[in-house]
Amino acid sequence: MRFLLPFVACLGLSACLTGPDRCDQNPSDPATEQFAPALGVDINSMNLTQIGDYTKDLVVGTGATLSNPDSVTIHYSAYLKDGTLIDQFQDTPFTIDLRFQSTIGLADGMLGMSVGGKRLIVVPSQYALGACPNGPVPGNSTLIYNVELLSIGSTP
Repeated sequence: MRFLLPFVACLGLSACLTGPDRCDQNPSDPATEQFAPALGVDINSMNLTQIGDYTKDLVVGTGATLSNPDSVTIHYSAYLKDGTLIDQFQDTPFTIDLRFQSTIGLADGMLGMSVGGKRLIVVPSQYALGACPNGPVPGNSTLIYNVELLSIGSTP
């Protein structure tokens, strides 16, 4: 019995030392990155939000303005900086609640958009999907969104 406690302690310490690796916390910095030319990203001509997203209106909408995160219906495409398409809803409207279902960066980047508008949004990794890989997205990846705001609220 007196050997059991040290044995259990060694097992516990061993588990801590050999547990799953933590993801490398090395957030992206869009200001220092190169983007595929097809994405049309020119960081120097974009607006910087308070949290660090870059935005550029491609078409200024004339409808209601998104002033707070809300449920929105959009068309969008999401890319990695090398131009790899990782997700899109272009043919079918996509409804998302920016308060609960989106990344912080997408919600932040859409604020101020008006219905009918189209916006290019560049989101640093810490406000996108973070440090750990997520499906086809490597950890610490900047994401680039092309978003068209179709409606605000629950109906398109």
